[in-house]
Amino acid sequence: MCVNNKENVAVLLSAYNGEKYIAKQVESIEKQTISDDITLIIRNDGSTDNTLNILQNLAKKYSNIMLINGKNIGLIRSFFTLLEFAVKKYEFEFYAFSDQDDYWQKNKLESAIGRLDHEKRDIPLLYGCTSIIVDEDLKPTGFKTQTQKKDITFFNSAIQNIIPGHNQVLNQKLATLLVDQPVNYSKIYSQDLWITNVAAVMGKIVFDNNPHTLYRMHGNNELGYGTSRFNRIISHLKRLNKKESKKIAMQLNYFYECYKTALTVEQRKELENFFESQKKLKDRIKYTNKMRLYRQNDKETFLLKTLYLFKQYNI
Repeated sequence: MCVNNKENVAVLLSAYNGEKYIAKQVESIEKQTISDDITLIIRNDGSTDNTLNILQNLAKKYSNIMLINGKNIGLIRSFFTLLEFAVKKYEFEFYAFSDQDDYWQKNKLESAIGRLDHEKRDIPLLYGCTSIIVDEDLKPTGFKTQTQKKDITFFNSAIQNIIPGHNQVLNQKLATLLVDQPVNYSKIYSQDLWITNVAAVMGKIVFDNNPHTLYRMHGNNELGYGTSRFNRIISHLKRLNKKESKKIAMQLNYFYECYKTALTVEQRKELENFFESQKKLKDRIKYTNKMRLYRQNDKETFLLKTLYLFKQYNI
């Protein structure tokens, strides 16, 4: 294990019925250029397929794998359980989240830590980057996840999940802050968005427009970014059908409850206007004309305002 080194990273992977892709993902983590500094902590979240057996064999092959076999508690609670375990039991300098079905380029963690090392370590830091979208066979589709075009502030992160969990790398300050703040997991729709918002309010976000992850799109990942323009449109429609906007708004309301005292006057006022203007059409129209929330793409900001007008963010 690498837990005795000061400059090290814990990679946290929650596994559930991932027998098809998980071995390849673990291999990509083990091939990192800083593999000697990595401790890979995997929690099996009650898988019913051959995932546990695969992980047990991988743990025998690689001495830096720590395997936890647990009951099924769901993805969000499982990731936070992993983070709490790593923070409270060991002293890592950095924490990275990993999905079970992606593939990491060799310099992913080295690039992330290199960027974070240029920042002040006494504040909570979150690193994020773009991903190359690939199909089931890891062949690029020609698309990437969201790149940074504008400053990433809370007014952006509040309403846009710009840093997917599979690209998030946290420093010790942010990881400890997340663990020390008790939350009701049932009120969190996206742990990615939650962590990004905490970083935006309490610390700093460092974003890299260079991709370092192959983000695999497959049948079980139906709300991903899509493998073609048509599929991306279908994905957006599915998100609307699943009322994702309302779920994001409900999580944002809970975030406001938890971090109200940490928000600036401008941030509190914006969220209060966001929620108080929802009931009447005339109030929604008035609010969208002065809305400070935005997405990285101007067209998507327009779509945000349109959806707000049509009560898609009403809680």
